[in-house]
Amino acid sequence: MSSRGNVRKRGTTWTYYVYVTDGGGERRQVSKGGFRTRREAEAARIAAMSSLQKGTWVRPERVTVREFLEEEWLPTQAPPTLEESTYRSYRRYVRLHVVPHIGGILLQQLTPLDLTAMYRALLESGRRPATPPKHVHPADVGDLVDDLRASGLTWTAVAAGVAEAFPNEAGITRHAVAALHRRRQTPPATRVPPPAGLNPRTVRYVHSILHAALKDAMRWNRVARNVADAATPPPVGSTMRGQRTTWTAEQLGAFLSFVADNRYLAPWIFVATTGCRRGECLGLRWSDVDLDRATAVISRQVTSIDHVIVVKELPKTKRGHMVALDSNTVAMLRRWRAQQNEERLLVGPGYVDQGYVFCKPDGSAYDPDRFSREFLRKQDQYNRLHVGDRLPRLTLHGLRHTWATLALHEGIDIKVVSDRLNHSSTFVTREIYTHVTPPMQSDAAERVAKRIFNKHTGSA
Repeated sequence: MSSRGNVRKRGTTWTYYVYVTDGGGERRQVSKGGFRTRREAEAARIAAMSSLQKGTWVRPERVTVREFLEEEWLPTQAPPTLEESTYRSYRRYVRLHVVPHIGGILLQQLTPLDLTAMYRALLESGRRPATPPKHVHPADVGDLVDDLRASGLTWTAVAAGVAEAFPNEAGITRHAVAALHRRRQTPPATRVPPPAGLNPRTVRYVHSILHAALKDAMRWNRVARNVADAATPPPVGSTMRGQRTTWTAEQLGAFLSFVADNRYLAPWIFVATTGCRRGECLGLRWSDVDLDRATAVISRQVTSIDHVIVVKELPKTKRGHMVALDSNTVAMLRRWRAQQNEERLLVGPGYVDQGYVFCKPDGSAYDPDRFSREFLRKQDQYNRLHVGDRLPRLTLHGLRHTWATLALHEGIDIKVVSDRLNHSSTFVTREIYTHVTPPMQSDAAERVAKRIFNKHTGSA
Protein backbone atom coordinates (compact mmCIF):
# COMPACT_ATOMS: atom_id res chain seq x y z
CA MET A 1 0.00 0.00 0.00
CA SER A 2 1.31 3.44 -0.87
CA SER A 3 2.19 6.02 1.76
CA ARG A 4 -0.86 8.06 0.72
CA GLY A 5 -3.10 5.10 1.45
CA ASN A 6 -1.54 4.72 4.90
CA VAL A 7 -2.52 8.25 5.92
CA ARG A 8 -6.10 9.45 5.52
CA LYS A 9 -8.20 12.37 6.57
CA ARG A 10 -11.12 11.57 8.88
CA GLY A 11 -13.29 14.58 9.55
CA THR A 12 -11.02 17.47 10.43
CA THR A 13 -8.01 15.41 11.54
CA TRP A 14 -5.61 12.90 9.99
CA THR A 15 -5.12 9.23 10.84
CA TYR A 16 -2.29 6.82 10.05
CA TYR A 17 -2.57 3.05 9.57
CA VAL A 18 0.05 0.35 10.12
CA TYR A 19 -0.02 -3.44 10.10
CA VAL A 20 1.23 -5.42 13.09
CA THR A 21 1.54 -9.13 13.80
CA ASP A 22 -0.12 -10.25 17.04
CA GLY A 23 1.02 -13.04 19.35
CA GLY A 24 -0.88 -15.63 17.30
CA GLY A 25 0.94 -14.65 14.10
CA GLU A 26 -2.11 -12.92 12.60
CA ARG A 27 -1.58 -9.65 10.74
CA ARG A 28 -3.84 -6.81 11.90
CA GLN A 29 -4.33 -3.19 10.94
CA VAL A 30 -3.88 -0.60 13.71
CA SER A 31 -4.65 3.10 13.38
CA LYS A 32 -4.05 6.24 15.35
CA GLY A 33 -5.76 9.55 14.63
CA GLY A 34 -6.12 13.09 15.91
CA PHE A 35 -3.26 14.64 13.94
CA ARG A 36 -3.78 18.18 12.69
CA THR A 37 -1.95 17.76 9.37
CA ARG A 38 -0.97 15.03 6.93
CA ARG A 39 2.69 15.80 7.65
CA GLU A 40 2.23 15.11 11.39
CA ALA A 41 0.36 11.86 10.72
CA GLU A 42 2.99 10.69 8.25
CA ALA A 43 5.83 11.49 10.70
CA ALA A 44 4.03 9.53 13.42
CA ARG A 45 3.50 6.59 11.01
CA ILE A 46 7.19 6.49 10.13
CA ALA A 47 8.10 6.57 13.85
CA ALA A 48 5.65 3.71 14.47
CA MET A 49 7.14 1.65 11.64
CA SER A 50 10.62 2.22 13.06
CA SER A 51 9.45 1.11 16.51
CA LEU A 52 7.90 -2.01 15.00
CA GLN A 53 11.20 -2.93 13.41
CA LYS A 54 13.06 -2.36 16.71
CA GLY A 55 10.45 -4.20 18.78
CA THR A 56 9.63 -1.12 20.88
CA TRP A 57 6.26 -0.29 19.35
CA VAL A 58 3.42 0.54 21.76
CA ARG A 59 -0.15 -0.15 20.69
CA PRO A 60 -2.28 3.04 20.79
CA GLU A 61 -4.81 2.73 23.62
CA ARG A 62 -7.38 4.95 25.30
CA VAL A 63 -6.69 3.78 28.83
CA THR A 64 -6.71 6.61 31.37
CA VAL A 65 -4.20 7.02 34.17
CA ARG A 66 -6.90 6.12 36.71
CA GLU A 67 -7.88 2.95 34.85
CA PHE A 68 -4.28 1.84 34.56
CA LEU A 69 -3.38 2.54 38.18
CA GLU A 70 -6.51 1.27 39.92
CA GLU A 71 -7.57 -1.56 37.63
CA GLU A 72 -4.28 -2.86 36.27
CA TRP A 73 -1.22 -1.81 38.25
CA LEU A 74 -2.37 -1.73 41.89
CA PRO A 75 -3.76 -5.29 41.80
CA THR A 76 -0.28 -6.51 40.85
CA GLN A 77 1.16 -4.83 43.94
CA ALA A 78 -1.12 -6.57 46.44
CA PRO A 79 0.54 -8.88 48.99
CA PRO A 80 2.78 -10.77 48.79
CA THR A 81 4.34 -8.37 46.25
CA LEU A 82 4.21 -5.58 48.84
CA GLU A 83 3.62 -5.54 52.57
CA GLU A 84 -0.07 -5.10 53.35
CA SER A 85 0.51 -1.71 54.97
CA THR A 86 2.60 -0.49 52.01
CA TYR A 87 0.02 -1.69 49.50
CA ARG A 88 -2.78 0.10 51.34
CA SER A 89 -0.77 3.32 51.47
CA TYR A 90 -0.14 3.10 47.71
CA ARG A 91 -3.83 2.63 47.09
CA ARG A 92 -4.76 5.51 49.42
CA TYR A 93 -2.28 7.97 47.90
CA VAL A 94 -3.37 7.11 44.37
CA ARG A 95 -7.03 7.65 45.30
CA LEU A 96 -6.52 10.88 47.26
CA HIS A 97 -3.71 12.66 45.45
CA VAL A 98 -3.17 11.24 41.96
CA VAL A 99 -6.58 10.42 40.51
CA PRO A 100 -8.18 13.85 41.29
CA HIS A 101 -5.39 15.61 39.35
CA ILE A 102 -4.37 13.39 36.43
CA GLY A 103 -6.74 10.42 36.58
CA GLY A 104 -8.67 11.49 33.48
CA ILE A 105 -5.61 11.93 31.26
CA LEU A 106 -4.95 9.14 28.76
CA LEU A 107 -1.96 7.10 29.95
CA GLN A 108 -0.16 7.43 26.63
CA GLN A 109 -0.73 11.19 26.55
CA LEU A 110 0.64 11.82 30.06
CA THR A 111 3.58 14.24 29.99
CA PRO A 112 6.29 15.28 32.44
CA LEU A 113 4.61 18.70 32.65
CA ASP A 114 1.39 17.03 33.83
CA LEU A 115 3.26 15.39 36.69
CA THR A 116 5.22 18.49 37.58
CA ALA A 117 2.01 20.56 37.66
CA MET A 118 0.42 17.97 39.93
CA TYR A 119 3.37 18.03 42.33
CA ARG A 120 3.14 21.82 42.51
CA ALA A 121 -0.59 21.68 43.19
CA LEU A 122 -0.08 19.13 45.98
CA LEU A 123 2.61 21.31 47.56
CA GLU A 124 0.36 24.37 47.47
CA SER A 125 -3.08 22.98 48.26
CA GLY A 126 -2.98 19.20 48.48
CA ARG A 127 -4.05 18.76 52.08
CA ARG A 128 -7.60 17.53 52.54
CA PRO A 129 -9.83 19.68 54.76
CA ALA A 130 -10.38 18.38 58.27
CA THR A 131 -13.37 16.09 58.62
CA PRO A 132 -15.96 17.57 60.97
CA PRO A 133 -16.80 15.37 63.97
CA LYS A 134 -19.61 12.91 63.36
CA HIS A 135 -21.29 13.81 66.62
CA VAL A 136 -21.04 16.94 68.77
CA HIS A 137 -22.28 16.53 72.33
CA PRO A 138 -24.64 19.28 73.60
CA ALA A 139 -23.39 21.48 76.44
CA ASP A 140 -25.93 19.90 78.80
CA VAL A 141 -24.26 16.52 78.31
CA GLY A 142 -20.88 17.97 79.21
CA ASP A 143 -22.31 19.62 82.33
CA LEU A 144 -23.79 16.32 83.46
CA VAL A 145 -20.51 14.47 82.82
CA ASP A 146 -18.66 17.00 84.99
CA ASP A 147 -21.23 16.77 87.78
CA LEU A 148 -21.33 12.98 87.83
CA ARG A 149 -17.55 12.70 87.79
CA ALA A 150 -17.27 15.26 90.61
CA SER A 151 -19.57 13.10 92.70
CA GLY A 152 -17.00 10.29 92.58
CA LEU A 153 -18.56 7.99 89.99
CA THR A 154 -16.45 5.82 87.73
CA TRP A 155 -16.38 6.57 84.02
CA THR A 156 -18.56 3.53 83.36
CA ALA A 157 -21.17 4.84 85.83
CA VAL A 158 -20.92 8.33 84.29
CA ALA A 159 -21.58 6.89 80.82
CA ALA A 160 -24.60 4.99 82.15
CA GLY A 161 -25.96 8.17 83.79
CA VAL A 162 -25.58 10.16 80.58
CA ALA A 163 -27.33 7.46 78.53
CA GLU A 164 -30.22 7.41 81.01
CA ALA A 165 -30.64 11.20 81.05
CA PHE A 166 -30.20 11.72 77.33
CA PRO A 167 -31.78 9.01 75.13
CA ASN A 168 -29.98 10.40 72.09
CA GLU A 169 -26.68 9.57 73.79
CA ALA A 170 -27.52 5.89 74.24
CA GLY A 171 -24.44 3.81 73.59
CA ILE A 172 -21.98 6.46 74.75
CA THR A 173 -18.85 4.77 76.11
CA ARG A 174 -16.75 5.43 79.18
CA HIS A 175 -13.90 6.48 76.89
CA ALA A 176 -16.14 9.05 75.19
CA VAL A 177 -17.29 10.66 78.44
CA ALA A 178 -13.73 10.70 79.78
CA ALA A 179 -12.50 12.42 76.61
CA LEU A 180 -15.36 14.93 76.78
CA HIS A 181 -14.50 15.70 80.39
CA ARG A 182 -10.81 16.24 79.54
CA ARG A 183 -11.65 18.62 76.72
CA ARG A 184 -13.89 20.68 78.98
CA GLN A 185 -11.25 20.87 81.71
CA THR A 186 -8.57 22.08 79.35
CA PRO A 187 -8.84 25.66 78.01
CA PRO A 188 -8.97 25.59 74.21
CA ALA A 189 -5.54 26.40 72.85
CA THR A 190 -5.03 28.83 70.05
CA ARG A 191 -4.57 26.44 67.18
CA VAL A 192 -2.43 27.39 64.23
CA PRO A 193 -4.27 26.28 61.09
CA PRO A 194 -2.37 23.53 59.27
CA PRO A 195 -0.72 24.40 55.96
CA ALA A 196 -2.88 24.04 52.87
CA GLY A 197 -0.32 21.96 51.02
CA LEU A 198 1.32 18.61 51.59
CA ASN A 199 4.88 18.54 52.84
CA PRO A 200 7.63 17.83 50.27
CA ARG A 201 8.31 14.39 51.77
CA THR A 202 4.73 13.29 51.05
CA VAL A 203 4.79 14.65 47.50
CA ARG A 204 8.10 12.90 46.90
CA TYR A 205 6.43 9.67 48.03
CA VAL A 206 3.63 10.23 45.49
CA HIS A 207 6.32 10.67 42.83
CA SER A 208 7.94 7.38 43.87
CA ILE A 209 4.64 5.55 43.50
CA LEU A 210 4.03 6.99 40.04
CA HIS A 211 7.58 6.31 38.94
CA ALA A 212 7.22 2.64 39.90
CA ALA A 213 3.85 2.38 38.15
CA LEU A 214 5.07 3.98 34.93
CA LYS A 215 8.20 1.85 34.98
CA ASP A 216 5.96 -1.22 34.94
CA ALA A 217 3.79 0.37 32.22
CA MET A 218 6.87 0.74 30.04
CA ARG A 219 8.00 -2.82 30.85
CA TRP A 220 4.54 -4.07 29.84
CA ASN A 221 4.81 -2.13 26.58
CA ARG A 222 1.93 0.16 27.51
CA VAL A 223 3.91 3.39 27.15
CA ALA A 224 7.01 4.26 25.17
CA ARG A 225 8.87 5.89 28.08
CA ASN A 226 8.61 6.65 31.77
CA VAL A 227 7.62 10.32 31.83
CA ALA A 228 8.28 10.45 35.60
CA ASP A 229 11.99 10.39 34.75
CA ALA A 230 11.64 13.84 33.19
CA ALA A 231 9.22 15.31 35.77
CA THR A 232 10.35 17.64 38.56
CA PRO A 233 9.31 16.42 42.02
CA PRO A 234 10.46 18.16 45.23
CA PRO A 235 14.23 17.75 45.54
CA VAL A 236 15.55 15.12 47.91
CA GLY A 237 17.11 17.80 50.10
CA SER A 238 13.72 19.35 50.83
CA THR A 239 12.37 16.02 52.09
CA MET A 240 15.05 15.49 54.72
CA ARG A 241 13.67 15.63 58.22
CA GLY A 242 15.06 18.21 60.56
CA GLN A 243 16.61 17.50 63.94
CA ARG A 244 14.51 15.01 65.84
CA THR A 245 13.04 15.97 69.19
CA THR A 246 14.49 13.99 72.10
CA TRP A 247 14.40 14.18 75.88
CA THR A 248 17.28 14.49 78.25
CA ALA A 249 17.85 11.68 80.74
CA GLU A 250 16.39 13.90 83.46
CA GLN A 251 13.24 14.64 81.43
CA LEU A 252 12.74 10.97 80.64
CA GLY A 253 13.17 10.04 84.28
CA ALA A 254 10.67 12.69 85.37
CA PHE A 255 8.08 11.43 82.91
CA LEU A 256 8.51 7.77 83.89
CA SER A 257 8.09 8.73 87.55
CA PHE A 258 4.92 10.64 86.67
CA VAL A 259 3.38 7.60 84.94
CA ALA A 260 4.50 5.12 87.59
CA ASP A 261 0.94 3.83 88.08
CA ASN A 262 0.09 3.63 84.35
CA ARG A 263 -0.42 0.23 82.80
CA TYR A 264 1.79 1.19 79.87
CA LEU A 265 4.75 2.01 82.13
CA ALA A 266 6.48 -1.34 81.53
CA PRO A 267 6.44 -1.23 77.71
CA TRP A 268 7.39 2.46 77.74
CA ILE A 269 10.43 1.62 79.87
CA PHE A 270 11.31 -1.22 77.49
CA VAL A 271 11.20 1.09 74.45
CA ALA A 272 13.20 3.76 76.29
CA THR A 273 15.96 1.37 77.43
CA THR A 274 16.28 -0.80 74.32
CA GLY A 275 15.62 1.68 71.50
CA CYS A 276 13.27 -0.78 69.80
CA ARG A 277 10.32 0.25 67.66
CA ARG A 278 6.75 0.38 68.90
CA GLY A 279 5.57 -2.68 67.01
CA GLU A 280 8.67 -4.67 68.01
CA CYS A 281 7.99 -3.98 71.68
CA LEU A 282 4.34 -5.02 71.45
CA GLY A 283 5.24 -8.15 69.46
CA LEU A 284 7.70 -9.42 72.08
CA ARG A 285 6.81 -12.79 73.64
CA TRP A 286 8.16 -14.33 76.83
CA SER A 287 9.73 -17.08 74.71
CA ASP A 288 11.92 -14.34 73.18
CA VAL A 289 13.21 -13.17 76.57
CA ASP A 290 15.96 -14.74 78.68
CA LEU A 291 16.00 -12.86 81.98
CA ASP A 292 18.90 -14.89 83.37
CA ARG A 293 21.10 -13.93 80.42
CA ALA A 294 19.49 -10.46 80.17
CA THR A 295 18.68 -10.71 76.47
CA ALA A 296 15.63 -10.31 74.24
CA VAL A 297 15.19 -11.42 70.64
CA ILE A 298 13.27 -8.93 68.48
CA SER A 299 11.70 -10.95 65.67
CA ARG A 300 8.10 -9.81 65.09
CA GLN A 301 5.92 -6.74 65.27
CA VAL A 302 2.36 -5.79 66.07
CA THR A 303 0.85 -3.21 63.74
CA SER A 304 -2.53 -1.73 62.95
CA ILE A 305 -3.85 -1.79 59.38
CA ASP A 306 -7.15 0.02 58.89
CA HIS A 307 -7.80 -0.28 62.64
CA VAL A 308 -7.24 -4.05 62.59
CA ILE A 309 -4.41 -5.42 64.76
CA VAL A 310 -1.99 -7.55 62.72
CA VAL A 311 0.96 -9.59 64.02
CA LYS A 312 3.72 -10.39 61.53
CA GLU A 313 7.36 -11.30 61.30
CA LEU A 314 9.85 -8.51 60.77
CA PRO A 315 10.49 -7.77 57.06
CA LYS A 316 13.79 -8.75 55.51
CA THR A 317 14.91 -5.12 55.53
CA LYS A 318 14.83 -5.11 59.37
CA ARG A 319 15.51 -8.81 60.21
CA GLY A 320 15.37 -10.30 63.68
CA HIS A 321 18.10 -9.43 66.18
CA MET A 322 19.05 -9.81 69.83
CA VAL A 323 19.40 -6.93 72.27
CA ALA A 324 21.10 -6.94 75.66
CA LEU A 325 18.99 -5.78 78.62
CA ASP A 326 20.22 -3.64 81.49
CA SER A 327 19.71 -4.77 85.10
CA ASN A 328 16.92 -2.26 85.78
CA THR A 329 14.93 -3.43 82.75
CA VAL A 330 15.40 -7.06 83.79
CA ALA A 331 14.11 -6.25 87.28
CA MET A 332 11.13 -4.42 85.75
CA LEU A 333 10.33 -7.43 83.56
CA ARG A 334 10.43 -9.78 86.55
CA ARG A 335 7.95 -7.58 88.43
CA TRP A 336 5.78 -7.30 85.33
CA ARG A 337 5.71 -11.05 84.80
CA ALA A 338 4.57 -11.55 88.41
CA GLN A 339 1.76 -8.99 87.90
CA GLN A 340 0.77 -10.68 84.64
CA ASN A 341 0.54 -14.06 86.36
CA GLU A 342 -1.80 -12.56 88.98
CA GLU A 343 -3.99 -11.13 86.20
CA ARG A 344 -4.11 -14.52 84.49
CA LEU A 345 -5.48 -16.09 87.68
CA LEU A 346 -8.05 -13.31 88.13
CA VAL A 347 -9.33 -13.52 84.55
CA GLY A 348 -9.47 -17.31 84.64
CA PRO A 349 -10.69 -19.27 81.59
CA GLY A 350 -11.25 -16.07 79.62
CA TYR A 351 -7.53 -15.32 79.54
CA VAL A 352 -6.11 -15.32 75.99
CA ASP A 353 -2.63 -16.73 76.46
CA GLN A 354 -0.69 -15.64 73.37
CA GLY A 355 2.58 -15.33 75.25
CA TYR A 356 2.96 -11.56 74.84
CA VAL A 357 5.20 -9.77 77.31
CA PHE A 358 3.14 -6.59 77.09
CA CYS A 359 -0.58 -7.10 76.65
CA LYS A 360 -4.03 -6.32 78.01
CA PRO A 361 -5.18 -7.86 81.31
CA ASP A 362 -6.92 -10.61 79.33
CA GLY A 363 -3.72 -11.49 77.44
CA SER A 364 -4.71 -10.04 74.06
CA ALA A 365 -2.42 -7.74 72.09
CA TYR A 366 -2.31 -4.01 72.69
CA ASP A 367 -3.62 -1.65 70.00
CA PRO A 368 -0.45 0.14 68.73
CA ASP A 369 -2.31 3.36 67.94
CA ARG A 370 -3.88 3.56 71.40
CA PHE A 371 -0.47 2.76 72.88
CA SER A 372 0.96 5.85 71.16
CA ARG A 373 -2.03 8.09 71.93
CA GLU A 374 -1.80 7.31 75.63
CA PHE A 375 1.87 8.31 75.60
CA LEU A 376 0.96 11.72 74.16
CA ARG A 377 -2.00 12.10 76.54
CA LYS A 378 0.17 11.54 79.61
CA GLN A 379 2.61 14.15 78.31
CA ASP A 380 -0.25 16.63 78.12
CA GLN A 381 -1.22 15.82 81.70
CA TYR A 382 2.36 16.24 82.86
CA ASN A 383 2.72 19.61 81.15
CA ARG A 384 -0.54 20.92 82.60
CA LEU A 385 0.79 20.15 86.07
CA HIS A 386 4.35 21.38 85.41
CA VAL A 387 3.81 24.64 83.54
CA GLY A 388 7.25 25.95 84.45
CA ASP A 389 9.05 22.76 83.48
CA ARG A 390 7.19 21.45 80.45
CA LEU A 391 8.40 18.51 78.38
CA PRO A 392 9.04 18.98 74.65
CA ARG A 393 6.38 17.26 72.58
CA LEU A 394 7.67 13.77 71.86
CA THR A 395 6.14 10.95 69.84
CA LEU A 396 6.51 7.42 71.10
CA HIS A 397 9.09 6.81 68.36
CA GLY A 398 10.99 9.70 69.93
CA LEU A 399 11.92 7.38 72.83
CA ARG A 400 13.95 5.40 70.30
CA HIS A 401 15.71 8.57 69.16
CA THR A 402 16.23 9.54 72.80
CA TRP A 403 18.01 6.25 73.53
CA ALA A 404 20.27 6.63 70.52
CA THR A 405 21.10 10.25 71.34
CA LEU A 406 21.92 9.44 74.97
CA ALA A 407 24.06 6.49 73.86
CA LEU A 408 26.06 8.56 71.40
CA HIS A 409 26.53 11.33 73.96
CA GLU A 410 27.90 8.68 76.33
CA GLY A 411 30.54 7.86 73.74
CA ILE A 412 29.17 4.44 72.75
CA ASP A 413 30.59 3.37 69.40
CA ILE A 414 28.23 4.16 66.54
CA LYS A 415 28.52 0.58 65.26
CA VAL A 416 27.09 -0.68 68.56
CA VAL A 417 24.30 1.89 68.41
CA SER A 418 23.53 1.00 64.79
CA ASP A 419 23.34 -2.73 65.56
CA ARG A 420 21.04 -2.17 68.54
CA LEU A 421 18.70 0.02 66.49
CA ASN A 422 18.81 -2.63 63.74
CA HIS A 423 19.81 -0.13 61.06
CA SER A 424 21.02 -1.55 57.76
CA SER A 425 24.37 0.26 58.15
CA THR A 426 26.16 2.84 60.26
CA PHE A 427 25.63 5.28 57.38
CA VAL A 428 21.90 5.30 58.17
CA THR A 429 22.64 5.95 61.85
CA ARG A 430 25.00 8.80 61.02
CA GLU A 431 22.46 10.39 58.67
CA ILE A 432 19.72 10.30 61.30
CA TYR A 433 21.83 11.52 64.20
CA THR A 434 23.99 14.16 62.56
CA HIS A 435 22.86 16.57 65.31
CA VAL A 436 24.69 14.39 67.84
CA THR A 437 28.00 13.81 66.06
CA PRO A 438 29.30 17.45 65.83
CA PRO A 439 29.75 17.78 69.64
CA MET A 440 31.39 14.35 69.67
CA GLN A 441 33.74 15.37 66.88
CA SER A 442 34.57 18.55 68.76
CA ASP A 443 35.33 16.53 71.88
CA ALA A 444 37.54 14.17 69.87
CA ALA A 445 39.39 17.13 68.38
CA GLU A 446 40.08 18.59 71.85
CA ARG A 447 41.24 15.27 73.28
CA VAL A 448 43.66 14.54 70.44
CA ALA A 449 44.97 18.11 70.38
CA LYS A 450 45.54 17.94 74.12
CA ARG A 451 47.72 14.86 73.69
CA ILE A 452 49.67 16.51 70.90
CA PHE A 453 50.32 19.79 72.65
CA ASN A 454 51.00 18.22 76.05
CA LYS A 455 53.62 16.02 74.44
CA HIS A 456 55.13 19.01 72.61
CA THR A 457 55.22 21.04 75.83
CA GLY A 458 56.90 18.19 77.72
CA SER A 459 59.63 17.81 75.10
CA ALA A 460 60.35 21.53 75.22
